[in-house]
Formats: sequence, structure tokens, C-alpha cells
Amino acid sequence: MREHSTVRNGVHSGTVLVIAATAVILPLLLGAPPAAAETRGYVISWFATATNNPDFVQNCPQEAKDPNRVKYIFGMGLTAEGGRGRYHAVVDGKAVPPLNYPDAAKEDADWEPVVGKYAYGFDLGGPEANKFTDPDTHEKVDNQLWRALGCNFIFQATPPRAPYFQEEAWMNFIDSSPGWAIEVSGADLSKDGPVTVTLDRTVRHPERDALGGLRSDVTYVLDPAPRSHNVLSGEIRDGILTIKPAFIYIEGDMTWYSEIDLKDAHMRMHSEPGKLVGYWGGYTDWHKWVYQCTSRPASECDGVGFYRALEKLADSDPDPVTGKNRAISTTWRLEAVPAFLATTDGKVVATASGTGLGGITHAPTVAVDPTAR
Repeated sequence: MREHSTVRNGVHSGTVLVIAATAVILPLLLGAPPAAAETRGYVISWFATATNNPDFVQNCPQEAKDPNRVKYIFGMGLTAEGGRGRYHAVVDGKAVPPLNYPDAAKEDADWEPVVGKYAYGFDLGGPEANKFTDPDTHEKVDNQLWRALGCNFIFQATPPRAPYFQEEAWMNFIDSSPGWAIEVSGADLSKDGPVTVTLDRTVRHPERDALGGLRSDVTYVLDPAPRSHNVLSGEIRDGILTIKPAFIYIEGDMTWYSEIDLKDAHMRMHSEPGKLVGYWGGYTDWHKWVYQCTSRPASECDGVGFYRALEKLADSDPDPVTGKNRAISTTWRLEAVPAFLATTDGKVVATASGTGLGGITHAPTVAVDPTAR
């Protein structure tokens, strides 16, 4: 059999073949990630501070002795004028609203920190003395926000319940707020391997199902604005999706979810029947977090107490002038349902799939709520 070759525009066809082959083989030799052959879409359906209440007596022994555990909520009596209630703030000899000047409040928050051993989270490199043990991974983790607030009554919630003020905000405002979308891309998402995780907002609110939750398999258009666009490198191993630590920012429109702002962000998610379930953790600006409470008088949220507790237990990003830490380690729990995701020009970039990541679908998470009556 004779070999044929031609010369076109001064380039030998054999040279063209060599160049083409090199273009295919070289990325493999250099270890470049394979092109994504599959992209699955999800929209977040449940998002709240990760709580852990296996035994309130172990977590909060002093608070457990007091049968009136709601005293910190209903005993505040805060007003916009700051003239009465539990806290009284004075600046330059004049009474001022304590929510506006929590540093000037005369009364201490008298807050009991969580002393139990367990909390959800990630190892962010914090001091060993601050570490909890994650109930799922059994690794040492940092979650000082839980230590600061876990003894407060409103955080005595176990999924599928969320802390009261966060659950209320999510359910009341989700019909008028853009959704938060997750894309997972990889060569074969039914197997272990490298993946890309992309986070975006949608241009409209999520759709509810007949039970008030979020519908699966709905198509959402992604917001093209770059402000809330996050591209993260990750991997699936044994059905668990994790990412390389990164910065995550997602803008929000809800009262208690004005933004998700995580530095040194970690992620751990897995598939359960019909949804993703997992945790995001990292360091967040505690001033922004507590502003959710100090921005308004609220019977369900002790703004001054929360402010003082977070200020005391913040564990990262010291201010160069005052030396006080400006960030606190925290963890969020989330669920997400399958969704089709599209661009503004109608191109579908992610398909809805209930198939387990890594080919594994975990049994539904069963949690016992010790506060249930």
C-alpha cells in the first residue's frame, strides 16, 4: 500500500498531521484536566448556619440548668431609642441606641460559649485549643461562630429545621429573591475524578413545589453579572465532592442573607435521594454577620449579645491598628435540588440529574432534634 502526501500552501500534509497529533497529546502529557463531558445543575433549596445539638447539657451545661432558656430573647425589650430594655448605651454622656453602639453598652452579654466537643466545619488552621471534632469526618475543625452562639435558644434547631430567624427569612423572601445555582462539571460525574464547581445567581426567584419546598428539574437563567460568579477547582472521591480552598462571594437580597462572603472557603457535598447535601465553611467578616441583628430591633435576635460574643471569639484577620480579629470561622449547611441552567441567550449549560455524584447516593440524613416536644 502506497502512502500519499500533498503539499498545500507550502506545508506538507505530514507536518499538519504531526501538529494535530501534538495538540491532542501534549495536554495529556502535561497533566491538563480533561475537557468536561458532563455538567449537572442545582439550585440551593435550604441554607442555614450549621447547628449541632446532640446533647444540650454537654454543649451548654450552665444554660441547661436554667429552665427559662428563652430569657435572652424575650427579656431584652430593646427599642430604637435605647432608653429601656436589657442594654443601655451611653456615648459622650448621652443615651444612645444600643443596637447602633453595641460597643458602648454598659451591660455585658453574659453569654455562655459552647463547650461540647462536636461541631460541623473544616480545619482552617486555627489554634488547637479552639478545635471541635466534626461528627461526620471525625477531623478537627474550626467553627468559632458556633461556639459563640450555639447556646442561644434560636440555634437549638436540627435539620430539617433551621435557626428560627434564618428559616423565617429564607421561607418569606425566597419568592422575591434570585436563586443561588451550583454547576458541577467533569469528564464523568458518575466516577471519582477532578471537577469544576461554579456558583452563580439566577435572574429570577426559585419555584416552589406543592409542599412549599423548591421544585426539581426547573430551568433557571444564570445572572451574567460577574459579582457573584465563582469558579472553583475540586474533586469527587468516594461520592464526596470537595474543593481546593478559595474565596467565595455570592450577593443576596434576603433580610438575613445579604451576602455569603467566605475566605479560605472549604466545601463538602454529597448526593442523597433527589438532592445534594453538604457544608460550606471558612472565615467571614463577623461585623457583616452580626449586622443582620443590629440593623433592627428584633425579638428573635439579641443584637448586642451576638455582637459581643462574636467580637470575643473571632479568630482571624487581626486589625493592624487595634489587633482585634475581624473575621470568625463559620460553617453553613445547605441542600440543593437538580435544575437545568441556561445562559441569557438560551443555551443550556447544565442539565438536571438526580444520579449520585461519583455513582454513590447516600442514605438520607436522619437527625434527632433534642428540643422537639
